[in-house]
Amino acid sequence: MADPESRVRRTTRFYLRKVNRAVSRYNLIEQGDRIAVAVSGGKDSLSLLRLLRDRPRFSPPPYEIIAIHVRYVGWEVGAPPGDVLEAHFQREQAPYVFETVDLTGEEVGCFRCSWQRRKALFTTAYRLGCNKVALAHHQEDIVETILMNLLFHGRLEGPAPLVSLFGGKLTLIRPLVFLTARELHRFARACDLPVYESTCPHRETSQRARVRAWLKEFRKVCPEIYVNVYRAAEKHGFQRGSPRAGWGRGEAVP
Repeated sequence: MADPESRVRRTTRFYLRKVNRAVSRYNLIEQGDRIAVAVSGGKDSLSLLRLLRDRPRFSPPPYEIIAIHVRYVGWEVGAPPGDVLEAHFQREQAPYVFETVDLTGEEVGCFRCSWQRRKALFTTAYRLGCNKVALAHHQEDIVETILMNLLFHGRLEGPAPLVSLFGGKLTLIRPLVFLTARELHRFARACDLPVYESTCPHRETSQRARVRAWLKEFRKVCPEIYVNVYRAAEKHGFQRGSPRAGWGRGEAVP
């Protein structure tokens, strides 16, 4: 019977196949990259950190990673304990930075929360000399965003796996686009990652939650719905024009 370490290693190699597929298909990682990995503390971002940490052991090219966790002051709901994350980063032997955003006195909704988090993430990554930022969006996240744009804005657009920001100063990559939420849940459990379940009050009432519930129901009669929507957006180039870089189009990195 294989020891636990061997099982985790085999599991990692199995899931890295889909990461490698994305890296190869969209040219996400190049030799010498310094990649900032956005880590919220959920299963997706913790899995991304582990997969990118272990990938150079099995596949070229070599690169550096640094974990960035954005935490808030004045709005504590949905935040994982900092000491738990810090201990995990140390166990992973991954360099890490905690960036603080002050939301004291602000009325915080989904857009404002995302806007502030992206700004802090991009600014910190640039300050640390990173040329790429890795986000943990999996295929279902991508499809949900595509349908939100279609239903609420009339555009067949979605987050691209590779996006150049700020005149090429930073590049956004999404290495998990071929993985599903269920696969990442299994991977996180197999690796015993300290997953934090968000307690955000908007988690179950947002537009995304409604679209997710609709997709879950429709999947019963069309199991291929996620793959079909993803392929349609890929065929149309995901995003047209300059992407929103967190706090405005065309703005320089602060």
